[in-house]
Amino acid sequence: MSASIKDSVVVITGATGAIAKALIAELLARGAAKIYAAARDISGIAASDKVVPLKLDVTSEADAAAAAALASDATLLINNAGVNHNTALLAAPDLAIAKEEIEINYIAPLRLTRAFAPVLIKNQGAVLNILTILARVNLPIMGSYCASKAAALSLTQGLRGELAPKGVRIVGALPGAVDTRMTAGLPIPKMTPADAAKDILDGYEASEEDIYVGDMAKGLAAGLAHDHKAVEKQLASG
Repeated sequence: MSASIKDSVVVITGATGAIAKALIAELLARGAAKIYAAARDISGIAASDKVVPLKLDVTSEADAAAAAALASDATLLINNAGVNHNTALLAAPDLAIAKEEIEINYIAPLRLTRAFAPVLIKNQGAVLNILTILARVNLPIMGSYCASKAAALSLTQGLRGELAPKGVRIVGALPGAVDTRMTAGLPIPKMTPADAAKDILDGYEASEEDIYVGDMAKGLAAGLAHDHKAVEKQLASG
């Protein structure tokens, strides 16, 4: 279970997003041998000798199986695809938003990890799930998203228990706010995607299992360790 990015073969989902683009650039800078850049629409992904566009709908069992068959040399799966409708739990008119967030943020990483597990066991590889510090405490203005990411954090822990004994590392990255389309309406301090990508891969290469990305995430993690209920009430108050 190597922690080095150099010479790794990476599959990254949601490859057209800001964090994914920054991760791809940072992976290449650290010597990744090949990156399968996976997305539903790959028309904007430039292919090169090291970047292979991979058409993948993370909600499709058939696409997940086809991706695992194609990328049989993969040593690192980065479950990055995600969705955030910035909606409170009771504010949505129905359950459609909650269902989509659970499908993309929880079911999809499970689906992709199940598909790639035989490959990663064979190659003694790793899974890196891009989560959020809000997987550990709910921010009610986006309560539905937080709940889906809490499920993804529990998924990460469960997969670690199942796959670590088989030689597969399972890592969770928990960033604070990053300046992307998802956070465009939030008037709060945000990391750049490039800084987030660097922190994520620094933690990965340092063999961390839970990577707290940026000052916001580290501060909330410290607060949760000191007084979890106080942080919960602080976020609930807005």
